[in-house]
Amino acid sequence: MSTLEVWVAILGLMVITFLTRGFFLLMGTRVELPDAVQRAIRYAPAAALVAIVVPEIFLMKTGVVAGFEWKNPHLWGGLAAIGSFLLVRSMVLTIIIGMVGFTCARWYF
Repeated sequence: MSTLEVWVAILGLMVITFLTRGFFLLMGTRVELPDAVQRAIRYAPAAALVAIVVPEIFLMKTGVVAGFEWKNPHLWGGLAAIGSFLLVRSMVLTIIIGMVGFTCARWYF
């Protein structure tokens, strides 16, 4: 790619990002979403987090094929984090216990 192509790509991505993220701010109160859509949007952050985390936890990448394995340290770290959150409901403690579980599983496996 030439320098000009790189700058055009950067500026194009900047414009697209600005328009898609700033659409509701640019339109102000003229656009109002229905209640059903507003209720559905509340679940978007949790759904995005699950979509990112679950494949990392449950699928171990072995070459080209991804498969479920009990020796996956991500699985044990995730299970430790889930268990600790269900017991104490503390996000900081959940992160700490999940990382400790992951690290111990890496050493063991």
